[in-house]
Amino acid sequence: MRRKWQNFKPVRETQFGWFWLVQVAAVSETGLLFASGVYLRDAEALALAFVVLLTLGWIFFRPGRIVPVVVRSLVFADVAFWMVPAAFSNAVSHSSLGSILLPGILGTTAIVGLLGAAGFLISRGNQAAGSRVARGVAALALAVILVVAAVAAAAASNSTTSGNAIVISATNARFSATTLTANHGTVTVDFTNNDLFWHTFTVPALGVDIRAPVKGSRQLSFNAPPGTYEFFCAIPGHKQIGMRGTLVIQ
Repeated sequence: MRRKWQNFKPVRETQFGWFWLVQVAAVSETGLLFASGVYLRDAEALALAFVVLLTLGWIFFRPGRIVPVVVRSLVFADVAFWMVPAAFSNAVSHSSLGSILLPGILGTTAIVGLLGAAGFLISRGNQAAGSRVARGVAALALAVILVVAAVAAAAASNSTTSGNAIVISATNARFSATTLTANHGTVTVDFTNNDLFWHTFTVPALGVDIRAPVKGSRQLSFNAPPGTYEFFCAIPGHKQIGMRGTLVIQ
């Protein structure tokens, strides 16, 4: 009986370590991506959410294994790479509340997951390692999310569109129009991205490159001589799947 008690470890010490932090971040990120994909009707977000769900299942069914955590950390890194700049860009541009809050929470969750994965790998797969620090990181993440919500509420505003602007949007990795027409001279384009990840409205021949993150709206005015120009999304792979069109300047 004494040996059993000597080998016993408190539940909190074995559950709330770096590996626990990876699991919490993975579950949170999976739920947010699925909810975002459904709400935005974004097939790309739903596809990523499905991949995230597979990696999450891998972690749960192979607890303590290093390879699933390494794979999961790559997903965390990808989400952080896109979401953190998106939240900052939308806040600076005074975009809508959701366009700041959603990428802000996703970015924070991804960074927490990366920290948990790093701690787990450094500890060589010890599931009980880092119990105190991991809980501190989780508490700090909650505080950061509250700060992001406050910043989003303060920075958000209702954007206005110029009456003479060409209005175009990106939804489900498709432009709302593939042919645009405008008179020569000063041309204004109002571009809105309704998807979870970044899109661009790029016209290389005119030096135009409008970049918009999730739910972000951006306007740009430029001088355009008469002619026919190709526009497309410059995010790798998006032009190839059909995000392209023609801008006709009369």
